[in-house]
Amino acid sequence: MLRRALFAALLAVSAVGPAMAQSNDPSFRIINNSPNVVNEVYASPSTEQNWGQDRLGSDVIAPGGSYIVRLPADGQCVYDIRIVYQGNTAEERRSLNTCNLVDVVLGGVGGTAPPRQRSQPPQAQGGQQGNPSFNLVNQSGQVIEQFYASPSSENSWGPDRLGDEVVQPGARFAVRLPAGECTYDLRWVLQGGQAQERRRLNLCETVDYAVR
Repeated sequence: MLRRALFAALLAVSAVGPAMAQSNDPSFRIINNSPNVVNEVYASPSTEQNWGQDRLGSDVIAPGGSYIVRLPADGQCVYDIRIVYQGNTAEERRSLNTCNLVDVVLGGVGGTAPPRQRSQPPQAQGGQQGNPSFNLVNQSGQVIEQFYASPSSENSWGPDRLGDEVVQPGARFAVRLPAGECTYDLRWVLQGGQAQERRRLNLCETVDYAVR
C-alpha cells in the first residue's frame, strides 16, 4: 500500500514538472490579423535598453500568417515587443508577461483594423509626449560605432544606445527609448572618430532616421 502511494506521488510530481517548466518559457506566437505584412519583430526584456536583433531574421509574416518567436527560458518573463510593418509603420507593446501568453495577436477583430503608427498619450504641459523609439538606418557608407539619443531637456548624452554593437553601412538598428518626451538630440560617431549631431528632433513623428 505504501509503495502504491509513493508511486502515485512520483507520478504527480512528474506531471507537474513539465507544466512548471513551460510556465517559465517566454516564447510566444505572433498572429498577424492585420492587413499588413510584418517585416520586423523585436522582443527584449523590459529591463534592457536595446531592442536587440530582428527576431524574424530574413522571414516576414504575411496577413493571416503566424510566427513562433523563440526566447530563452532563463527566468525572464516581462518583455517589450516592437512590430514594424511593411511601409515602416510600427507599434509597440510594453511590459508583457510573455510566460503567461501563448499568442500575441496583431490587428482588430477579423484583421480589419490597420496598425497604429504611434501610441500618443495626451499631451502634457511643457512639451509633446509620446513614443520616441525609432529605427536608425545607416546610409553614410561608414560604420557607426556609437550612437547617443538624449532628451533635449537634459545636459548629458547618456549611454551609447548601441551597447556593444555597431551599425554597418546599409544596416538598420532599432533604438529603444522610454515613452514620454518626444524632443531629442542625436549624436553619432563614425569609424575613425568623426562625429555628427542633430538637435531638437521630434522622434515621436519619426519611424526611420537615416544617417547620411
